[in-house]
Amino acid sequence: MNEASKEQFVRRNKLGILAVLRDLKKNSTLVMVTYGRGQFISKILDVLPDTNQLLFDLGSGDYDNQRAKEAQTLSFVAEPAGAKVEFTSGKIHEITWQNLPTFSCEIPPELYFIQRREYFRVNIPLQAAYNCSGKFPDTTGFHFKLKDISLGGLGLHVDNVMPLSIASGAVIKDTVVELAEFGSFRLDLEFISAMDRKTVSNKGETVTTQRLSFKFPCLSPAQERDLQRAIFELEKQQNQKAKRFQDS
Repeated sequence: MNEASKEQFVRRNKLGILAVLRDLKKNSTLVMVTYGRGQFISKILDVLPDTNQLLFDLGSGDYDNQRAKEAQTLSFVAEPAGAKVEFTSGKIHEITWQNLPTFSCEIPPELYFIQRREYFRVNIPLQAAYNCSGKFPDTTGFHFKLKDISLGGLGLHVDNVMPLSIASGAVIKDTVVELAEFGSFRLDLEFISAMDRKTVSNKGETVTTQRLSFKFPCLSPAQERDLQRAIFELEKQQNQKAKRFQDS
């Protein structure tokens, strides 16, 4: 989304900003904090308008925390249900809050609360550890590799084009989505469409595969939180790989 389009979602009213930040705290919504070329996952611990402080959790690694403290600006992105929250901060400070080390920054003078959006989608390496299994409405079982995933839904990779016994809008209950070290999820899927894709193999042969698109008809707050953590971790992992490739 370009800056002109985002401007319609900006909030500069102090009470409106506090309401959004407090909702993030209340729901323990995960926040991706980005500094320079690094990032870590955090969550908002408290909002203190009397002292104009926003308190948020340290990252899990000392390196990320130190680099974040050295940065002049940081960006924050959170994805509560049906929306996306973005804001930036100036330099942050480490303080002690409830006897624990905590990051503090000024409450942002503006933030973006973006609704009716496209969910961020992270591509998945086509590996056996990332897969989805379940049963189509006619009870035929399936087990396919994951191609991509977001809080809105997922795409599955099928090696060969297959006839489908499922119509658009049909819901598959209790599928199991495996995200390797990031956990296993039992989710309902609503079928959207199937798309064939032709590629040329190393042997010069044309290979046709299939992509099945699904959306999540309903995620519980716990499912959304855990899935968002996994997506953030996958995104962070891919960004680190891209950085190593650029630096090599």
